[in-house]
Amino acid sequence: MRGLALLAIASAPAWSMATEKAASDGWNWHGALERGKAVEIRGVTGNIHASPSQSGEVEVSAVIEKEGVSETVVIRAIENRTGMTFCAVRHGSSACDTDALTSPGARVDYEVKLPVGVKLSAHTVNGEIQARSLASDVEADTVNGAVVVSTSGTVQARTVNGPIDASLLQPCWTRPPEFSAVNGKIMVSIPKTVKSNVSAETRNGKIVTDLPKFHGTFTEQSLQGHIGPAGRGNPLLIRTINGTIELRQKF
Repeated sequence: MRGLALLAIASAPAWSMATEKAASDGWNWHGALERGKAVEIRGVTGNIHASPSQSGEVEVSAVIEKEGVSETVVIRAIENRTGMTFCAVRHGSSACDTDALTSPGARVDYEVKLPVGVKLSAHTVNGEIQARSLASDVEADTVNGAVVVSTSGTVQARTVNGPIDASLLQPCWTRPPEFSAVNGKIMVSIPKTVKSNVSAETRNGKIVTDLPKFHGTFTEQSLQGHIGPAGRGNPLLIRTINGTIELRQKF
């Protein structure tokens, strides 16, 4: 199956690799991925929403907004060494293009359902990313839009214009959780049992926190130190230019 690309044209019936049946609404794909593999969504205009899979398989659906779009838009599902990549391309193109100037002009909204341990890598330019109640690592990037994520894995989330609202459901992370924005508030919730170094900075905003076991330096725009014993675990990193940072221990 390596290198296999599955196409679904916006004006034609959709195709599911696993069942070989036409979908009745939009474009759909489902199939099995091993733990540790990743589902990558490369979007340009449109939202990406992810939630837990109840079937044990990866499920991806895409809705293409055809109103006002004259070109034919194709959804590609590409298997690679890291997992599966999904993107929209112009009919006849064989490569995913995340450049807003050269990619298809149609809006494409993605819904993704992920089994335990399958990672999410979500990228869009104009749209929000929501990944709720997952049990895997999440990478989320958007330029104009909000990021909302809750997972028992670790998170890397970035936006230019929009807020970030993240809940890290477990106290230990396989790599440092990182959150960054240019124009946007960042809210991060962590367990009360976290033991980690933490670094948070804002240039034009303030930091609000209620960490009872924090040790270090804390000003209105900078927080540098550790929660619990020093040097434990991967550090928590939070940066914004224009916005408030809220760091809470909630669960």
